[in-house]
Order: sequence, then C-alpha cells, then structure tokens
Amino acid sequence: MDQAISVDRAEASFVDAKAQYEIQVIQNTSDEAEAVLSLELAQLNFEAYVAEEGEWEGELARAEEAIVLAEESIKQAEETLQWTEKLFEQGFVQKTELDRDKLNVTQKSISRDQAVRDRNLKKAYGDRAKRKELSAAVESRKRDLEVVRKQAAARLVDFESERAAAERELERQKEKHSKLVDQVSKGVLRAPEAGLVVYARTKSRYGGGEVPQEGGEVHERQTIIRIPRAGGMTADVSLHETKLDKVRVGLACLIHVDALPGETFHGRVAAVAAVADSGSWMSNPNQRLYRTEVALDAEVPEMRPGMSCSIEVLVEDLSDVLYVPRQSVFLDAGETVCFVSDKGTPVQRKVEIGRDNNKFAHVLSGLEVGDVVLLSPPSSWEPAPPPEEAAPEAPEVPEGGTTSGAETAVATPAADAQPPARPAGAGEGSPGGPGMGGFSADQVKAMRERYEAMSDEEKAAAMKRFGGGGGGGRSRGNRSDGEEE
Repeated sequence: MDQAISVDRAEASFVDAKAQYEIQVIQNTSDEAEAVLSLELAQLNFEAYVAEEGEWEGELARAEEAIVLAEESIKQAEETLQWTEKLFEQGFVQKTELDRDKLNVTQKSISRDQAVRDRNLKKAYGDRAKRKELSAAVESRKRDLEVVRKQAAARLVDFESERAAAERELERQKEKHSKLVDQVSKGVLRAPEAGLVVYARTKSRYGGGEVPQEGGEVHERQTIIRIPRAGGMTADVSLHETKLDKVRVGLACLIHVDALPGETFHGRVAAVAAVADSGSWMSNPNQRLYRTEVALDAEVPEMRPGMSCSIEVLVEDLSDVLYVPRQSVFLDAGETVCFVSDKGTPVQRKVEIGRDNNKFAHVLSGLEVGDVVLLSPPSSWEPAPPPEEAAPEAPEVPEGGTTSGAETAVATPAADAQPPARPAGAGEGSPGGPGMGGFSADQVKAMRERYEAMSDEEKAAAMKRFGGGGGGGRSRGNRSDGEEE
C-alpha cells in the first residue's frame, strides 16, 4: 500500500513537471515573438527615417516651409503696417493700432528667424542624432532578442531536467512496486511434493538458532521449512580439525539419537567439508570445525528432521591388542609413560602408544597383560619438559596425596574386550602428541594440583567424566534429512 501511494505521488509529480515544461515552451515562444516584433519595428523606424522622402526629408521640408511661411507673414504684416501708418497720418486710426501692427511685424520677423535657426540646427545635428538613436534602438532590440532566446533555453533546460527526473522517479517507483508485487506473489510457498512439513531452524553465528515465527522477518536464502524425503536421512555433524585426517568418505558410523535412547543406527560418511565452518570461528576463534554429512543406511520412520544425535566414526577395528585407559598415559621428557604398581610401589615405565578411542589407548609395547597401571600420577612426580625445551625451575611439591591413594587399572588384552579404535583428537595419547589429553607439562601439573585439592566426591565425579570420554570420533550435531527447501 505504501509503495502504491509512492507511485501515485511520483506520477502526479511527473504530470506536473510535464505540464510546467509545456507551459515554458509556450512562454518561450511568446517571449521570442515579442522580442522579434520589437526588433522589426526598430528596423522599420530606422528605414522610414533614412529612406528617400522619409521622415528626415519631411522634417527638413517642413523646416524650409516654416521659413517661407514666416517670410510671407512678414510681408503681409509690413503691408498692413504701411496702410496703418498712412491712416494714422490722416487721423483715421489711433496710435494703438499703429503700435499693434508694428509689434505684429516684429513677431513675424522673430518667428522667421526661429524657423531659420531650427532648419540650420536640424541640418547640422538633428539628422545625425536621430540616425544614431534609431540605429541604437535596432541594436538594442537585437540584444534583447538574444537575451530572450538564451533565457528561454536556460529555463527550458531546467524544466526539462525536472521533467526527466520526475519521469525517472516514476519509473523507479513503478519498478519497485512491481518487484514488491512479485515478491508478495512469491511469498506463498508451495510444496513440490507431498510429505511432512518441518520448520527449519536458522543457525546464528553465535550458536543456537530459532524457527520462523509468525510476523517475523526472513532474509534472502533463508530456509523456512523442510520436507523429509523417503530416500533416507542424513546427519549434519561438526568435525574437529584434529580428527580431519582420520575421517574420509565411506567410513562406517554409529549414530545415537537423543530422542531414541538405547538404539544405535548405522551409517557412513557421505561428505566432509573442504573448508572450516565460519560459524565456529565466531563462537571460538581457536576452534575449527568442519561440517560432515553422515548418511543412514536404513530408513527410520521415528526420526524427524532437527533431532539431536551423536556420531561415532569407526576409523579402524583392532582385535587381539593390549589397551589401557587413556587417563593412565602421561608425557615425560617427550616420551609417553605409564605408572605400574609393583607391590604397591609406583614404577614409571616407558610405553609406545598406538590409536585410541577417547576411552582406551592401544599399547604397542612397554606393558604386559595383567599389569596394574595408575589412573593418576604419584603426587611427587614432576613431568620433565621435552629435550629441546629448557627445564623450568622446580616448583614446590604440594602437600598431601600418596601413591597408595592413586586409582589403578589393569592392562587388558583386546581378547577380553575389543573396543574399535576411533579418531583421536589433538594430543589424545597418539604417537608424537602430548600425553594426558594433549596437555603440556605445566598443564598436567596444574590439573594434578586441582585434582589433589578435590574432595573424594569431586574426584569420583571428575574421574567419571574423564573416563566417560568426550571428543574422539563422537560428534554431536543436528540430524537432518535429504529435503526440499
């Protein structure tokens, strides 16, 4: 509605600008015609003055005729004076009549002299002055005509500019109105096929998201709804960069859906993003996550788009191997070590570690089946830095804690339990990475100090969380399906 009003206003402005332009065209024509007429009249006046038997010749003839008439008047006055003098001598007229006739002769003589002077003045100056006056009038009218034409052109340009601007504004408003009408017509979403309609959840750069709401705003390329296809579901998960080299398309996966507890579904890696998800950079600048698609092998009617799930990627299945809990592996002087209980006394032993699955680590050498390993280092143990690093000053050893209080575990062969090896995160006890979850020696010490300061209940809860595993090949994400958007 607002845009339609804008179109009407723009159209009214265009009509007004067009009318003003046409009025100015007529006004320019009238002004120019008036200036041309003034010029032609000035030229005619000049031609009438200088032409043969024109105004100048007439004025000069009138001056000569005035002199002739004045002389004739003098003659008549003189004749009358002569008769009056004779009659005065005979006493027939009074002296006043004689004086009057004398005065009349004098007046006629003066009039003749004035006529002569006027004629001589016209001959000497009048003609030249009149010619210059009329010629100047012609030139002035020519300049006036040029001024009128230039002013008319300038005013016409102004009105033409206003008309063109109003026309462009009208076209712009009409185009905008057409786009809005087209957008309104496209605001109705029609499903390309029958199925279940599910609102899409929009992800924000800071995590989380929201579903479309009535009256809310939507942006370009925003997913509004999804229609699950019958061809099977896919899960979108975020893969940490430390696990990227272990995951490839085609690897088998185990899917655990939060809404379907106790059930495990099978699938395979369908795609791994080539670049990191930009959203992960916003939430944590030091974290790089890669979007990965996992396709389910079978259709599960109970699943719905948007459900949360966790994924375990089966990188390799190890059998008949020796393994220990991951938290029993530590880093000392750049080498992986374990602490073995020898008749209650902890003994440090160098071990070689293979793959791990966030809970257990594969032992290649250094331990035997049945060895009892400590889940935490002795309180007096200080890890040595790698050989290339300078040894820091020896910190004070915190009080409390004995070797007998350390939790223990027994090295177990894979024949008893064969956990599948999955991708390990950065520094998860793999060869070449730091022990104790990839922490440095200082971090290990700080963690040990915090652990020693915990109560028994806090220690139990921490060990439960640590042993329960996290990272590894498990990734949490929102399960989605192949859908129409």
